[in-house]
Amino acid sequence: MRTELQRFGALLRKEFIEHRNLFVVTPAVFSLLMLLIGYLIVLALPESNERVLLEQASSLLLDLPLRSAAIFPVLLSAPFAPALFLTSIIYLTVCLYQDRKDRSFLFWQSMPVSDWHAVLARVVTTVFVIPAIAAAFLLICLLVLTLWLQFAASRFDLPFAFGKTLLLALDGTVLFYCFAWLHGLLFMPIIGWFLLFSAWSRRVPFLWAVGVLCILALLEAWLLDSIYFVYWMNWSARELVLGYPDIFSTLFSYDMLIALALGGVLLWGATLMRRFND
Repeated sequence: MRTELQRFGALLRKEFIEHRNLFVVTPAVFSLLMLLIGYLIVLALPESNERVLLEQASSLLLDLPLRSAAIFPVLLSAPFAPALFLTSIIYLTVCLYQDRKDRSFLFWQSMPVSDWHAVLARVVTTVFVIPAIAAAFLLICLLVLTLWLQFAASRFDLPFAFGKTLLLALDGTVLFYCFAWLHGLLFMPIIGWFLLFSAWSRRVPFLWAVGVLCILALLEAWLLDSIYFVYWMNWSARELVLGYPDIFSTLFSYDMLIALALGGVLLWGATLMRRFND
């Protein structure tokens, strides 16, 4: 058992090393852009308006209970959701395709590592590792914001709950990570779909995956006179941007069961494609 975990850990480290630019540089650049935009907005405000905003923020932070005030870091983390989704889609599209392109899958097939473990490592990376890296950069942004609020409040001689704001930053980061991996499990069919085409397609796997999705939606509308597929895609996009569901009720819901079952079938197909396509 310990040996199996070590082998699986080696697969996860391999994924991080091979795609570290995508995993680290992308959220780092995105975080810098967010901080820069925030700084430019504050710089454009007149001093009187800046003082009013700080007074309102300080009053809210001092008066609201910790659980109610947690909505602020959650709202600030919302822009990270689309960036996290795009990073995951890019990774899922290229990970198995790159193995075939550079023939590195032959090395791993010569090792005591099954194709299923190789595919599962990509799933774990997408659902748990990528969100953890994004959450780390989100925490850095929230800490920078907390320090700036403390500095600005002291400049205007305003009271500021530094300890409470620090706890809110930590709480918002944990909530963001929990929602991220929860959505990752809920969108397991999307993960399995892109891995399937990453393992099957010999070129432009992203175009194949998206193109077949569009064709299926059109066929459903034409042959079955329904739009359930399009409705599900719209629901997925809405949940990605706005959805902060209850973790336990969602984790043990029928939607989660269906998503895991359908995703499992697609992952099984991706495993077969990886084994027999080359």
